Amino acid sequence: MASSSTLTSTHLPILRTILDEWHQKQPVPKSFPVPLAELQSPPSKDKLKDVIVAFRTRPPLANETADKFHADLYAKDAVVDEAGKIFSLQFCAGITVASTEPGVFFAHIPGMKWSGPTLTHKPYEADLAFGPGVDNEEVYQRTVVVNDMLSLALSGGVGCILAYGQTGSGKTFTMESVEHRVARDLFDQARVMGKRLLLAQGADHPKADTGDIFEFSVTFLELLGKHASDLLELTEKVDENGNPVRTEIPVREDKVGNVRPNLVASIVSSSEELEVLINKALSHRRTSATLRNATSSRSHAMLTITVKNTLLPYADEGQLILVDLAGSERHEDSKDHNKQRMDEARDNNKSLMNLKECVRAKAKMAAEDGFVHIPWRSNKLTMLLKPIFDIESRQPSRAVIIAHVSPHIQDTVHSTNTLSYAAPFKTAPPKPRGPAPYDAKDPRTWDHDKTVEWLTAQFTARAMKSRQAAWNVMEKQAKLGGKRIEPLAAPKPGELDLGVDISKICPAGSTAKNLGVLYTPQFVQRCLEARNSPALTLDELNHTAVDIIGNLFYLILTAKTRKRNEIMKSRKKLTTEVYGDAPRMIKDYDEEEFLEAQIYYGLDWSKLVVGAQQKCKEEGKDWEGDMYPRTLDDLMDKFRAHKASLAAQKASDAEE
Repeated sequence: MASSSTLTSTHLPILRTILDEWHQKQPVPKSFPVPLAELQSPPSKDKLKDVIVAFRTRPPLANETADKFHADLYAKDAVVDEAGKIFSLQFCAGITVASTEPGVFFAHIPGMKWSGPTLTHKPYEADLAFGPGVDNEEVYQRTVVVNDMLSLALSGGVGCILAYGQTGSGKTFTMESVEHRVARDLFDQARVMGKRLLLAQGADHPKADTGDIFEFSVTFLELLGKHASDLLELTEKVDENGNPVRTEIPVREDKVGNVRPNLVASIVSSSEELEVLINKALSHRRTSATLRNATSSRSHAMLTITVKNTLLPYADEGQLILVDLAGSERHEDSKDHNKQRMDEARDNNKSLMNLKECVRAKAKMAAEDGFVHIPWRSNKLTMLLKPIFDIESRQPSRAVIIAHVSPHIQDTVHSTNTLSYAAPFKTAPPKPRGPAPYDAKDPRTWDHDKTVEWLTAQFTARAMKSRQAAWNVMEKQAKLGGKRIEPLAAPKPGELDLGVDISKICPAGSTAKNLGVLYTPQFVQRCLEARNSPALTLDELNHTAVDIIGNLFYLILTAKTRKRNEIMKSRKKLTTEVYGDAPRMIKDYDEEEFLEAQIYYGLDWSKLVVGAQQKCKEEGKDWEGDMYPRTLDDLMDKFRAHKASLAAQKASDAEE
């Protein structure tokens, strides 16, 4: 049986002795095969994993053990000194790093048996393991740099870094350092890649010397329980606890399935600007005291850096998502919270469990053919991480999960939960797929020429309709004057005035997929800017643009629905395991009659069947093949006799 932190503290001298004996029998821990100073450039892309799991434990703080943990003097087998007092509490490690790469953590789990305190040494595996002596720079180099996360975002992919663990285990300390180092390196990496792209294309670009072809926009979202807010929003309102009160931001899908909260997107062009923005947002984040941490983060904080390539403006925008998850809490850590804090803790834990289910489903999809449901819509946190979990996404993605655990043996029970939580993350999801095959009914697969053709057809149809309406008016007026006009002839090539320049609505390189991510006002604005004649008035062009973008949204949604139905039809049937099979009925009773019989007998049905089965066992007879069918026959015969008796009585009453 697992031990509580108080009981663990009470038996700390005994547990330390057991742990020392275990350490003496273990081999020397394996360090990183390549020293930090000798780390080379990232490996080839085919060797990079889609999901990288790292474990990290921090060093104990001064006086932390004595301040946070307490022993029970009156507990059975409590270890006391000559004066009858509990020995002063000293740090005892609950985590041992057995190997750094591949990573192996041993969690030392205290327990109690009839003979006294015990320790169970349970190993957990990951890609990397960082012990208490590893600093933030090495964590950043071995997770973000080695796995080429910055280049992935600059290349139009999605990189995600998440920090998870118990409150007070060091998540925020790690993530803030990663965020600042990303700010330090991102722009230098962008300039190097920009120069390389310009050189490869032989482009005579005004920024060929600097390589500044990328635009960066930054959002910082806080998810507190079920409520999302913008950490970059300026506000002077504060609540009773002194925390700023911000406008709640809705988190939902738009018309074509994109999740884009209405956040303040700040454009940054240098490391210094990004640093200032990060510091500003972090200063606004909610914190509160818990039994484990005086400044515990009460919310999920999500920094999203969106990268746009101005050299290839209609290529997919890259994203770098850095998420400092709220600390998970046990009842022991949160039992003194007020109702609001308890609700927040419960919502945070629900979102973390839903995140785990999404990752498990993503991993399952890699191992199985057919349809696997990923429940990313079940929670706002996973909705915000849709680029990672959307099975239809064609963008390459890579995720680094750093699971943090407390170094104290009193927290080992919670540490095992954290390490078990991170275990499913290690299974790599499927490799990114290539471009979707062309489908005339799916705008997401159209190239530039097909998109221009469709837009031209849309504007042509409306121009023809206006032309026909104008002719109808002329014909009506001619009839009133007793005249006839010539029938409306088909327009000659180039004769029909569409009123807009299609090449400005869909420039070279742009496709229907790019238009599909525009909001309706953005598409209307683009059409107004492309207006080149009075053939369409401003009001007519407004209505026409709204209709056309609505048609595009409809085609995309229809294609998604059709694709989803195809996947659903191809999925494999689930096989379920049960604890023993129910005996098969020999006779095929009418289902409705069988149910009526069970309702008639009520609880007696189970009692009669179980009694018959026990009697059969005592007599050594065949239950499934013989006695069970007979028991059912007897029960059904009695029920039918009862029904017949009721029917006869009803008929007799009717005659009288």
